[in-house]
Amino acid sequence: MTTEILDLMNEQGEAFTAFRKKHEERLHALEKRLDDDELKAARGALFGGGGKKAEPTQMWIDRESKSAIPVLSAGQSVAALHQTKSGEAPSLGRVLRGIVLGGRAHDADELADERKALSMGSDPSGGYTVAGALSGQWIDRLRSAMVLNRAGVLTVPMDNRDLTIAKLTGDPSVSWHGENDALTDSDATFGAVKLTSKTVVCLVKLSLELAQDSANIESMLQASLTSSLASAIDSAGLVGVTTDAAAGPGGGVFNLTGRNSVTSIGAPTSWDFLADGMYELLLDNVPAEAIGAMVAHPALWKKMVKLKTGLSGDNTPLTMPDEVARVPKLWTTAAPLTGGTTAKAVIGDWRDMLFGVRQQITVRVLSEAFLGSNLQVAVLAYARVAFAQTRATSFCTLEGITVA
Repeated sequence: MTTEILDLMNEQGEAFTAFRKKHEERLHALEKRLDDDELKAARGALFGGGGKKAEPTQMWIDRESKSAIPVLSAGQSVAALHQTKSGEAPSLGRVLRGIVLGGRAHDADELADERKALSMGSDPSGGYTVAGALSGQWIDRLRSAMVLNRAGVLTVPMDNRDLTIAKLTGDPSVSWHGENDALTDSDATFGAVKLTSKTVVCLVKLSLELAQDSANIESMLQASLTSSLASAIDSAGLVGVTTDAAAGPGGGVFNLTGRNSVTSIGAPTSWDFLADGMYELLLDNVPAEAIGAMVAHPALWKKMVKLKTGLSGDNTPLTMPDEVARVPKLWTTAAPLTGGTTAKAVIGDWRDMLFGVRQQITVRVLSEAFLGSNLQVAVLAYARVAFAQTRATSFCTLEGITVA
């Protein structure tokens, strides 16, 4: 092999190596950019930082104030509606730790500066009002823990105590019109529904030593507050509030006047009861693809997951029809279970249910009440929320289901 050919092969090899290196570097750069974009998008969806400002599913107009009201679906972020100058707010858990520990925190000065930058209002009794992006972050965490949010209810951020919106009270009547004939009168099909915010309160107590020494105090406070509040809000939206009912946000979808229902189901041996409920919604012009999640107590899950084909000696689990299988099943102890034996479930177009939430969260440290007796501190957090349904016939309750 001549020297010229060897030199040519070496040149080609070096050129190929350089080409491969160049494009591998470009590929790695592209992958990093995609990773960064995904991280920013996720951060924006959950915390309101990094990504573009969220575009609401719908924009409504408040009848009284004439201001625009954003309406958000389950996958959209309240926090992302509030862009911060710095791009990101500190985590909710970090702020909670700073409030609890105060000057005892190792980074107390930094936390105080962050509270000031976030315009967190304070009062002489030790409370802090959280607004803007940080409040949106809290609300998004509440929503992510709520079964009703996963079912598909729409979130309506509220700037005031009350918000009046339109409600569909009946499907319009339709007729064919002959030339010069008088028009047929029809009843009004729209009314007004008012979202009136009510206060839900959560109190978390912990020892002063735990607050100072625990490495995961941020996640502990954050998780305990959001999960407890979310469960109480789910319960109010589903069944209402029984103790001091006037303090709660309405009667709950299980008690909704004008809803569809399938009653006296008994002990199910198939998924026919869910098909019957879907049929009731179809009769009221709810499209099959709009029929959302079934929400029920875990006792119903236990009953249904054990169903078999019914063939003698066959232990194969019962298969759901495709249309029934398509409906998500969400299980929560906030759904009704009477005497441990009788459950209820509900299905519907959950976009016709609204979850209103005031865009301020208040946090208060109650150290004085507990430090003197058992060296504890307590965090009191409260939010103001509301529920409303805009079309009662978009829901169907499945009642009298024997689960034991």
